[in-house]
Amino acid sequence: FALKLKLVEGKAKEDSIAALRRNFAEHGDCLQTGFLGTSILMETLSENGMTDIAYTLLLQRKNPSWLYSVDQGATTIWERWNSYTKERGFGPVGMNSFNHYAYGVVLAWMYKDMAGIAADENAPGFKNIIMAPKPDRRVGFVKARYKSAAGIVKSAWRYEGDEWVWDFTVPKGATALVTVPGQNEAKEYTAGSYTIVQSKIVWRTKIF
Repeated sequence: FALKLKLVEGKAKEDSIAALRRNFAEHGDCLQTGFLGTSILMETLSENGMTDIAYTLLLQRKNPSWLYSVDQGATTIWERWNSYTKERGFGPVGMNSFNHYAYGVVLAWMYKDMAGIAADENAPGFKNIIMAPKPDRRVGFVKARYKSAAGIVKSAWRYEGDEWVWDFTVPKGATALVTVPGQNEAKEYTAGSYTIVQSKIVWRTKIF
């Protein structure tokens, strides 16, 4: 919460980030948050240069984790990671929702940071779109589409050997501020479909 609300800066911020990294390492790269902490966790990690940890949490299969629930048969996001287990069956019925909002916030992170589709608060109605995917090789590809007020926004990326390929579509009547992974400067794109190819060998970017 201190990082999310920008209550720390300078060395205090650096120390907070280091402490957070240690916390996850000391707990087997598992979540250490409840409803409130999980609601801001993934986005806060990405905002503070820890997208690698966010992906580790997303791909974690131990309890507690999203994929632990999936491995127990989940097709929705549960109120408790172990609302049902193959070994013990159903948990206490007093707190056992099988379609709960609290941990579902991970989906917002998947759209915003994995796929790179986000609203611009200064241009309501998706008249301008913030597109800045944060890929990770542990995920082979991402393919997302969002039905915004301006139209369908598309973002799909994949790894092909040493190249990272990103296809994205800006709907008619909208613009997008696009930031390519590894770069800090955003460039404006008008409506249309584009392909960007990045090579990690020579650090080049092609736009088609």
